[in-house]
Amino acid sequence: MGLFQNILPPKERLERAFTWGDVVVILLMAVLLYGGARLAFDSPPIIEGPQISLNPSALPWYTLLSVGRMLAAYVLSLLFTLTYGRSAAYDRRAESILMPLLDVLQSVPILSFLPVVLLGLSAILPQRIATELAAIVLIFTSQAWNMTFGWYQSLTTIPTELREASSIFRLNTWLRFKRLELPFAMIGLIWNSVMSWAGGWFFLMAAEIFTVGSRDFRLPGLGAYLQEAANQGDFRSIAFGLAALITTIVALDQFIWRPLLA
Repeated sequence: MGLFQNILPPKERLERAFTWGDVVVILLMAVLLYGGARLAFDSPPIIEGPQISLNPSALPWYTLLSVGRMLAAYVLSLLFTLTYGRSAAYDRRAESILMPLLDVLQSVPILSFLPVVLLGLSAILPQRIATELAAIVLIFTSQAWNMTFGWYQSLTTIPTELREASSIFRLNTWLRFKRLELPFAMIGLIWNSVMSWAGGWFFLMAAEIFTVGSRDFRLPGLGAYLQEAANQGDFRSIAFGLAALITTIVALDQFIWRPLLA
């Protein structure tokens, strides 16, 4: 079962080959796919996309929009990681369903989520809101899985003496999370966050330039800017767009991730 199997002893891998939890996961996935497909048929037949300006003065705004989507998806991924991974680590019954479900979800090609989610949301929400939410969901699916697996593994490998110490000091759930679990897992969580942001940039670009036939779901941002510049053969704008993207990634690494690790 993918990464989850790699953290289990060989005997446990054999015992977890297929359980009733896997049946529940398969049925749940089928229901979600059916519901998304039904909603997709009700989406508008024609959707007009936004006008993308290639003026370099628009790049700071487009950069802010792209980073905002990444940040929203990361906050959602972090909340999901802390709650989902903790539930799986401390509840054996929940673990039998939650971890197989997570393993299935991380195995699904991420871009396959986008059409169903986007068309489904477009059937029930205004187009701009639906497109923004779909982009955040797509980025979320590229960030959450490895963070959750890392958090889960950290919680299940906390040394016994540290658990006993927390019990002796009678730490409640919040203090145990604050004083024991989060500090113990912090380095792994930060490194997985860096990896999640790296993967998220690729899927952000894909989400911002997505179109389906006569439905234009593009979003103003660095991805749409680079696509429009490429379509027009404007190499000057392509250079500006790439410079803005590279500068943003380097700035985040130097001013956020490296200080956090230090």
